[in-house]
Amino acid sequence: MTYVSITAPAGTFQGRTEDGVNSFHSIAYSHIPGEYAESEPAPHLGEYDATTPRPDAIALTITAPTPRRSGGYPVVVYIHGGRYESGTHEDSRADGTANARAGIVQVQLGYRVGLPGLAKLPEDNYFSYRAIGDCQLGLEWIQKNIAAFGGDPTNVTLVGQSAGATTALWLARRDHYRGAFRRVLAMSPCFPRQGFEHRKATLRRALGAPITKANLEATAPEKVTAGYAKFRKKYRFDMALGPYPLQPEELADIPIVLSSTREEFYDLGGKADISPARRTLAWWLCPRFDMRRERFSTWLDLSGAKSNPLGRLVGDSLIRRWVEQVGARAPGKTWMMEFVRAEGPALHCQELRPLFGVTESLLHGWLVEFARTGEPGFEAYRPDHAVWEFNLDTGHARTTYGTLNYVTQAFQES
Repeated sequence: MTYVSITAPAGTFQGRTEDGVNSFHSIAYSHIPGEYAESEPAPHLGEYDATTPRPDAIALTITAPTPRRSGGYPVVVYIHGGRYESGTHEDSRADGTANARAGIVQVQLGYRVGLPGLAKLPEDNYFSYRAIGDCQLGLEWIQKNIAAFGGDPTNVTLVGQSAGATTALWLARRDHYRGAFRRVLAMSPCFPRQGFEHRKATLRRALGAPITKANLEATAPEKVTAGYAKFRKKYRFDMALGPYPLQPEELADIPIVLSSTREEFYDLGGKADISPARRTLAWWLCPRFDMRRERFSTWLDLSGAKSNPLGRLVGDSLIRRWVEQVGARAPGKTWMMEFVRAEGPALHCQELRPLFGVTESLLHGWLVEFARTGEPGFEAYRPDHAVWEFNLDTGHARTTYGTLNYVTQAFQES
């Protein structure tokens, strides 16, 4: 391993080189003047040590091929998940080494989570969130600086998983989209079932104070943490915080690939799903997941979830319903992927390591080609609801049709 120095408009960055891969860790792309303040562009960083990961920082990490080439390499920007409560730009499940060796520059982008990133304050614009603003600044930083690291700023693929996929779709809204990426891969996006205004009173009771910037900044951090933990218990099977509402028609006309794992949160049903009364329990609980009880039996039959009805209900209501809505209603062209397994259920996050080549998989080759060309290589979702089914155990892929139609039928409003 040796050291490498790159000079970009934002500063001169010292990183590490190993086996043909340059790594620059935890670069500060923004200045955050207060925990609940809007982020600002970072000042010129001068000489910057990017050799050491700082996973708790609001920062970005770049992994790039060496040597650089004329015109630059395609760029993948990854936004991590974590329920808007955890996660880091140093997520090892999405390590960029394999992408760099395949000729892709990868950026892992961090942002504020929890109340600092997602609480709606009186002065906030309706569709604005500090977490989203952080990522917006990160994308702008990438546009200005990535060429110095070998990347092509005109060929950026935005990849998000779970809460990161929600962020990616929000950044693709017409009122947010600024041309900083050409296409989106949104894996298992999850949106809350209610907006913050419907939950603000619950949070206020948990914290014992009005939800204002001044009160939050004046409250001891340990009290905020304890209050938020109390608040989130009410939304155990939901996103306690997050951008709301999903409006697929408001997305920009750009290519969007969507994905979900077939079982997502199949393992979260707990004791209810091993009870002999599991079907009755899930039927009784389904209105909490926005499903009418008269639709439950049909949903259960079509989902094939009789052994784990509550776990499947969590995944379908929290993720797969939104995936299908974007696929069916976004203005631009959409494609749909579903991850399955030959042995056991395909659960939330299990696609990450294969996709990024952390574990060997044909799925990584798919990502590399998609980032290079923008072509998914399979049939678009509309008009026939085609779904590219990829088996994470065998690497076998096939096209199916209407895989998510049962979800739409179960959760449709009318």
